[in-house]
Amino acid sequence: MKIKVSILLIVCTIISTNCFAQDDSTYFPQEEIIIDECADALDKNDCLSRKIEDEVLNVLKDLFKKRNQEIDTLKTGITFELNDLNQINEERIYTSINDKKINKKFYKNLNKRIANLHVLRVDNKKPATYRPKYFLNFDYLISDNQLNKIPIDSNCAFKGGIIEEPPLFQNQARVNNLTDRRTFNSLIQLHIGSHFNYPKKAIAQNISGRVSIIFYVDKEGNVGNIRTRGPSPILENEAIRIISLLPKLQPGLQNGSPVKVPYSIPINFKL
Repeated sequence: MKIKVSILLIVCTIISTNCFAQDDSTYFPQEEIIIDECADALDKNDCLSRKIEDEVLNVLKDLFKKRNQEIDTLKTGITFELNDLNQINEERIYTSINDKKINKKFYKNLNKRIANLHVLRVDNKKPATYRPKYFLNFDYLISDNQLNKIPIDSNCAFKGGIIEEPPLFQNQARVNNLTDRRTFNSLIQLHIGSHFNYPKKAIAQNISGRVSIIFYVDKEGNVGNIRTRGPSPILENEAIRIISLLPKLQPGLQNGSPVKVPYSIPINFKL
């Protein structure tokens, strides 16, 4: 009997905050996008944020009647990057809303609107080694069929592009974002392969299938909060055991500050 395990590592990062101590010239001042409509604005980041929020509200107005009536707070998220021509990369726009009824139409419509924004210039342009991401969040309370914006702390307002750097193994040197992610993924796969044991109970019961794993690397580089979903607790427990053996890592960074980073790993157990 041949036993196989296939691993696909998907790395996901999230923004826990947009507040950073501005003390490193690598990250600050942050990269800024100036679109045509904001060329003469005093605060160009605020202008861009307001312009994108206008697009969010225009999309929401069209979908408002179709929303889930039980949701009293709408949470929206927008992430995008620039391409090599310093325009918004249509393939790297990610938008979401916490309402499954309208999410698909929301992101399709909003993505098109954001892609159509024309970038006049980019200030504080970062080197090719880094490719900053732009994150915006707009949350609204719904009252009497009206959207009321939930204010955010002024210290955490949108200030421009954010440079993300993934967690690394302790002896792994930072090169650039893409190389670092690929190397880290390869090392994770080596770790899983070297510690993998197909449970005897699963073999005896002819149990196979896919186990989805989510875990976090915290600000100190510790691996924890491991969650699994699969066809059998036997396979899930094996997946948890393997991930629990990961050593302490270098934490992920956003603009040089350590942040908590989630990872998703599907593992296919094959007999």
